[in-house]
Amino acid sequence: MANWHHDYYFQAVVTRVHELTDAMKAAPVMRIKAATLTWRQWHLNWYHGMGESIFEIYSSACTYLDYCGSQRNSSELTPIFIENPGDEKTWEEALPPAASALKCLYPTQAWWIKDKAIQDKVLLVETAVAGIGPFNRKWKGFEDKGAEFHSVYEPVPEWLSHRYRDLLVQCYDVKWAAIRAEGPYEVTLVNRQYHKGRSMVNTAAVIASMKAMEQVSSVKLVYMEVLTFRQQLEAYAKAQVLVMGHGAAFANIMFMAPDSVVIVYNWIPTYTANQISPHSWITEYMKDLALPVNFVGTSTDDRRHILPQKEKLINQPEYKDLNSTEKLALLEHGVCPQTPLPGCHEMTLNFVVDWPLLEEAVKVAFANLRSRHSTVLDGTDPYHK
Repeated sequence: MANWHHDYYFQAVVTRVHELTDAMKAAPVMRIKAATLTWRQWHLNWYHGMGESIFEIYSSACTYLDYCGSQRNSSELTPIFIENPGDEKTWEEALPPAASALKCLYPTQAWWIKDKAIQDKVLLVETAVAGIGPFNRKWKGFEDKGAEFHSVYEPVPEWLSHRYRDLLVQCYDVKWAAIRAEGPYEVTLVNRQYHKGRSMVNTAAVIASMKAMEQVSSVKLVYMEVLTFRQQLEAYAKAQVLVMGHGAAFANIMFMAPDSVVIVYNWIPTYTANQISPHSWITEYMKDLALPVNFVGTSTDDRRHILPQKEKLINQPEYKDLNSTEKLALLEHGVCPQTPLPGCHEMTLNFVVDWPLLEEAVKVAFANLRSRHSTVLDGTDPYHK
């Protein structure tokens, strides 16, 4: 099976009994009924964990081994990760929500190839599937990889996406909000803490403007970092209209109520011949998993609204290596320099929400609730590429 994103290869070597070393003959044997052998891309990121790595396990186990969570005893299935992610942390330690979601589907202990508990053991697997196969989802990446992507991956079967989502919704006992298509609407604004980067710094003004809209009944401000995983899921499940910026919390859209709407306000550069659509992370995720949620995307290229954390950047040793033009561009226009400056790149910048831009998106979102439609307002619609 294939994964073209990285130069990873799975090599199966046939070893005959008489070729076994003395150490292998003496090693304890761990018997496993069925297993998936996969790797985790960007393994400490919740979006890539929930939307890719865990889905890959489910898709492969269900498609090829018939372990679909309800048809057979899924406790027989053991996920095994064969990658070397560059650190010694397991999901239980570094990304507990991913470990929790995986156990919802397959309660058996998952193993990582470097887990001490399986070191020096022989794993005797009765049946296994290695790799991720063609019927899976990945963020397809930059546009020059598009043709290669489509030559490897097939569209994700909708029944598989629905089953995956339904099992996780049932596992976490998600209670959805009642969606009132005609309003008035309850708006949930998801923000990040300032020191984390990608923070909307003018939320007070945005909330006041939203509350002044005739169709808005209330606005709730939520910070993901201070919530437990269950509280995060609840915030998304109870949202009628949810506004957020770019981030791994995209994965939580899976738990939003059918016919609700998510608005994504992006400051990542918009699509050009050499760049990706700023919405592709979320639109591909929603499309591949057949999520019954409406979407409105908008973005700004106006650098006046982008705010690097200057108080952190100017105190870094590397700041003195910037030339005067780079310093002026950073301090006056929010442009990160070509000279390396740790912490200054698109994914860490805070921003001021341009209210007229967001207001248009909110109005479209209200209309989309009535018509069950998704809209991209900045000309970078990945649905039509």
